[in-house]
Amino acid sequence: MCMMVYLAARSPLRLVPWDDAAPSFYVGELAPDEVRVRVQFDSSHVVYAGSHEGCGCGFQYGKWPTGSRTPSETEMGESSKAAFAAYLERELASVGPIEVFACWDGDQVAPPEHRRILSANDLRSAEFFFLEKEKSVVTDTGIARDG
Repeated sequence: MCMMVYLAARSPLRLVPWDDAAPSFYVGELAPDEVRVRVQFDSSHVVYAGSHEGCGCGFQYGKWPTGSRTPSETEMGESSKAAFAAYLERELASVGPIEVFACWDGDQVAPPEHRRILSANDLRSAEFFFLEKEKSVVTDTGIARDG
């Protein structure tokens, strides 16, 4: 099962293509079976954000102790999170606050259990990970907190 990370904004978010030859952070259109996740958002422009793993699991390395993954996995996870943070910073400047819903695949319409206000910079922390069924808003001055 994979962690799924969805983004929504009032204006279209820039897509970042997946590259089979060099897997890394990407942003794509929703697959037909993911359209149902739109119920989580107030904003109408919804996309999927994935890591080097092809899903959101690569953003979750902060959840586990450093020794539980290889140095290569850690490096790729941190690279995916850094690229995600840079993407959010650029998009915030043009579209304003960005909504995020993170869940295990299959929970796209489940009610949110956690809410946070985040900044793009929060993703750069080695300890950062998305909470299960998390509905958050990324702003340029976010403060990470569960509520």
